[in-house]
Amino acid sequence: MRANRWDNGLVRHSLSEGGFILVELLVAVVLIATGLTAAASAFSAATRAQGVAVVRSTAARLAEAKLAEIQTAGVASGDAEGDFSELDTAAQASALADYRYHWQVTTGEIEGLARVQVEVWHREQEAQRFTLVCYLPSQETAQ
Repeated sequence: MRANRWDNGLVRHSLSEGGFILVELLVAVVLIATGLTAAASAFSAATRAQGVAVVRSTAARLAEAKLAEIQTAGVASGDAEGDFSELDTAAQASALADYRYHWQVTTGEIEGLARVQVEVWHREQEAQRFTLVCYLPSQETAQ
């Protein structure tokens, strides 16, 4: 018995080859499904990582803004906590209100310098705080 027989330009398969083609088809489907699952998983992980990066970069910009505010106000010592809702505009639709901050100004660690620490975090990711520490001339020395 021949495996293939040509009949009017078409290839015919014997019955024993029909099962082999079904197995090939099942293997191909499993491989494609596995590849698509891996691609979807990688896309999901990339989307999550991009979201975390946006939150961290926003927190860094807000910490720098709060540090500039503290420096401009000439705070000698103290601490405060709050959110950034006062920075929200209609275009941002309360996106910044989800960020909180805590700042602290202390003196005495290094003579003539005040240690300023600003922490900023997103309310849904409190464990992932962005901390900015800076030493500025203390107000007592500047006067």
